[in-house]
Amino acid sequence: MRPLAIVFAACLPLFASSPLPRVESVTTEKSDFAPGGTVRIEGSTGELNIEGWDQPSVEVTVTRYTWDANAERAKRNLDRVQVPKPVVSGTELSIVTTHKKSLSVHVNYNIRVPRDSKLIIRQGIGDVVVYDVGGDIDATAKAGDMLLQLPATGKYSIDAKNKAAGDIYSDYEGKTHYTWVLMGDKLESEAPAPARHLRLRVRFGGITIQKMAA
Repeated sequence: MRPLAIVFAACLPLFASSPLPRVESVTTEKSDFAPGGTVRIEGSTGELNIEGWDQPSVEVTVTRYTWDANAERAKRNLDRVQVPKPVVSGTELSIVTTHKKSLSVHVNYNIRVPRDSKLIIRQGIGDVVVYDVGGDIDATAKAGDMLLQLPATGKYSIDAKNKAAGDIYSDYEGKTHYTWVLMGDKLESEAPAPARHLRLRVRFGGITIQKMAA
C-alpha cells in the first residue's frame, strides 16, 4: 500500500459518522364518543392509521420522533408539533394537529374509532390506512397511498380520484367507470341504497379499496 493510501485509510474513521439516536415522544388521548357519529381528522402528516373497534370511545395515539444527538434540541423540535386532543361537539369529534415547520420531525397516528363512525379526513403528506370502519368516508390527501380495508358484506357507492402517480382499485361490485385524464385516474361505482358513500381524493398516490378477509 502506498504511503498516501495508508494515511487516507487511517483517517476514514474520522469521517465516518455514527447513526444518530432516535428520540421520540408517544402520547395517548381517549375520549368517550357514541357510535354512529362523525370523526374529523385535520392537519395530519406522516402515517395515519384508523381502525374500527367495539368501544364507545375514540383513542388517539401519536408518536413524534426525530434523530438527534442533542436531546434538548430534539425535544424542542418535537414540541413544535402539538399533540392533538379529541374535541367533542355533539355527534362530531375533531382531531386537529397544528405544527410549525420542522422538517426533522416525523409523526405517526394510530386512531381507534367506533366501527360505524363516519370519517372526514384531511391528510397532508403520508399514507392513510382505514381498517374495519363501516360508515361514510370522505378523505383527501396531498401525497401518499390510501388503503381502505372494509367489511366484506358492506355496499359502497364510490367516487375516487387522483391526479398522478398511482392506480385506483376496488374489490366492491357496482357499475364502475374508469377515466384517464392526463396522468390522473377516476373510479365511480354505484350501489343501491342503503349503500355507504366513499369520496376519496389523492393528488399524488394510489387508492386501493379492499374487502376484509373473512
